[in-house]
Amino acid sequence: MVQVRLTLIVALLLFVSAGRVAADGPLDFSGEINRGNTLVHRFDYNGNQYEFRLIPTGGGWTIWISDPTQRDHNFVAPVTPPFRGPNHAIIEGWHFRNSDNTGPNEPGDGNLNAPQRERYFAFVLNEAGYQEARKALEILLWPNDRAQDEINGAETRLAMVPRLSGVLWIEALELGNLSRGAQAHMERMAFRVRLNLP
Repeated sequence: MVQVRLTLIVALLLFVSAGRVAADGPLDFSGEINRGNTLVHRFDYNGNQYEFRLIPTGGGWTIWISDPTQRDHNFVAPVTPPFRGPNHAIIEGWHFRNSDNTGPNEPGDGNLNAPQRERYFAFVLNEAGYQEARKALEILLWPNDRAQDEINGAETRLAMVPRLSGVLWIEALELGNLSRGAQAHMERMAFRVRLNLP
């Protein structure tokens, strides 16, 4: 039993050192990132390759998962609500400050309704799922003159798209631009991620 465990640990270390992690069950990893930088964590699931990325935005980062051959398609975006307003997959400095940027975003007067240090997200598993979810979401976000049956069908299709889930925990953060009336941004973030891979 000990020999089997040692063999598995060595095999995993070799796989990680090759720059990719093969997932079998929840995948946990952690890291630290500075403002303006991109983080990439590669992993395999069910024989497919994926990239978890933190992509810089003006005030922080966007959680992004994609097939390395389709990097412009974020598998998180069409299945992580809310689709209007502050979203768990977009981590911005202002989420952690009160409305006039004079202190932390805490309960009470002047607080903001924004996600905090636990960021829950979902992601589709392939390009077909991404396209199906994106098309259904487009109908739901911009129904215009569409018939109610078409809107209901889009809602059903979006709910049926296979997806997995994950969470990013912010363990430490440093904010910048903390002047009254300004908008705070992320300078640095230490984080831990769990991807729930069955």
